[in-house]
Amino acid sequence: MLKIQIQKSTLKSVKDHTLIIPLYQQGAKPELPKNGAFLRPILDKLVKDKVFKADFKEVTYLRFIKAGQSQNVLFVGLGKKKDFTLSRLREALINASAYLGKSKVPSFSFHLSSVAWSGKRSFSEVAQAATESLVLPLYKFTKFKKDEGSLTQDQSSGIKSVTLAVDSPEEVLEGKRGLSKAKIFIDACNLVRDLVNTPHNAMRAPDLAQAAQDVAKAVGLKCTVFTEKELHKEGFGALLAVNQGSDIPPRFVILEHNAEKKNLDTVCLVGKGITFDSGGISLKPADSMETMKDDMAGSATVLGIMEIVAKLNLPLHVVGFMAITNNMPSGKATVPGDIVKSYLGKTIEILNTDAEGRLVLADAVAYADKHYKPSLLIDFATLTGACVIALGEAGAGVMGTAQKAIDRLKELSCLTGDKIWQLPLWEEYREELKSDIADIKNIGNTRGAGSSKGGMFIQAFINDKTPWVHFDIAGSAFITRPTHRYTPKGATAACVRLVAEFLIQWDTSVTELA
Repeated sequence: MLKIQIQKSTLKSVKDHTLIIPLYQQGAKPELPKNGAFLRPILDKLVKDKVFKADFKEVTYLRFIKAGQSQNVLFVGLGKKKDFTLSRLREALINASAYLGKSKVPSFSFHLSSVAWSGKRSFSEVAQAATESLVLPLYKFTKFKKDEGSLTQDQSSGIKSVTLAVDSPEEVLEGKRGLSKAKIFIDACNLVRDLVNTPHNAMRAPDLAQAAQDVAKAVGLKCTVFTEKELHKEGFGALLAVNQGSDIPPRFVILEHNAEKKNLDTVCLVGKGITFDSGGISLKPADSMETMKDDMAGSATVLGIMEIVAKLNLPLHVVGFMAITNNMPSGKATVPGDIVKSYLGKTIEILNTDAEGRLVLADAVAYADKHYKPSLLIDFATLTGACVIALGEAGAGVMGTAQKAIDRLKELSCLTGDKIWQLPLWEEYREELKSDIADIKNIGNTRGAGSSKGGMFIQAFINDKTPWVHFDIAGSAFITRPTHRYTPKGATAACVRLVAEFLIQWDTSVTELA
């Protein structure tokens, strides 16, 4: 178990296997941190040898012998102080942490006071950002590696402790608040990563529903699970159409925080939960299928956020919905051209069975909207390949009718480090979803603007007066190659911290319609 702590230690008195020292750049060389005069000979030598000058994200690792004990120092460059932002601190520390994770050090400390930043962010926020940036990159998914310990999981790259070192008792006190919040965020992100990284044969619809029940029991959420029988009874025709080709029954999970406090603002979070997406009869190419265990990342995201909401006991009525099934081809599967009746009563002409996420969401958002009448409805889905083409794996597409909420999410993305980009909901796209023989069809006439058309399809199942935000996390929820992000590759828990922070800093004004 990774130990995360904060303690009072001057730069010179830190005792740990490895010490991370952040340095700003002054001219062509590093600026000495407070009480860091003893570093001048070392830094002068590094500059002379052109080894390190504190460029942004630059790292240099040195080994020392000190008082008979080995101590390693990792210098990390923050660039020029005038360019410093919380996002740049995150990126620099992610780089440093990833370096130490690969080096397999047993423990390390980061001298937080050396950041010495007087920006608009509080010390607590800086401590939180530093903790998340140092710990999240250490995650490893080794549950199915026998050599890692009998199918157990090590989430910390073998590192046993991460310490924030600060100069004063006041910084310890304020830093603890940020550290405590960071731990809750990290636990939720790792929960989401675990679920999304788990292969389909170990994470089918009943398994994911059970995981939600386990989390609900642990943190005190009310949990209701609809089985196939209840889904038929309730009229979830679109979700059941996706499940039609499967031998594995679907599930619909409702998680509720502050269920009895109806006087609070209600926020509904809805997640696509396709535990494996073959494309159905509209079969995907083989090389597009190997990562399709990640298609339930929307539901996992909802579960992670709900865990944070419950642990922090936010003064909101928050309801999470997980629409769960796989999408498989078989003799009984839905075929292109079929027409199904949705929960809302609208008929859907299914022209492509690989556009299935919007079908399960159609029923889920309609149910949430009808029964809970939310102040704001947010949905999450690995919805479209078009979003991956548009934004790559770096960030999520966002769209909706609650413009103030979207603007607030953009602001908070600078705090949490999640990247989002707003995409349009232009009326020209809506025209393409009109069907000649049903109320709506599940794809447009052309491939262009696929992300927006997917969002507009979901919008068709939500009351016009309900403020709504849609996250397309198709690219950002699961990355296929190492980047500057918090994980080398695999599940990222994209937007979990962002939306959790949005709910923590809840402002009723964000529910205004565009």
